[in-house]
Amino acid sequence: MPKVVAIPNNLEQIGRELDARGYEVVHDRYDGYVDAILYDSRESSLAYLNNYDNVLDMERGAIVVDVHNKGLRDIIYAIEHRSYEGLF
Repeated sequence: MPKVVAIPNNLEQIGRELDARGYEVVHDRYDGYVDAILYDSRESSLAYLNNYDNVLDMERGAIVVDVHNKGLRDIIYAIEHRSYEGLF
């Protein structure tokens, strides 16, 4: 089963690249569980987080990934390992 990754509209290019690698890419109107939520801290708001069922679910919670200054390999690493390099 592919991992479900939510993206805002301004990350369409990353969404296409993830889709090509087998991820299920959904948008901010999606109603359901997601594995990861991507955003760009320079351009995106996290206001759409409330749309997903498992944002606060401690067992099946989604990882929130800021894609700013991250390449596709870093983003995929964060999705797959549910973590990424230091925040600061």
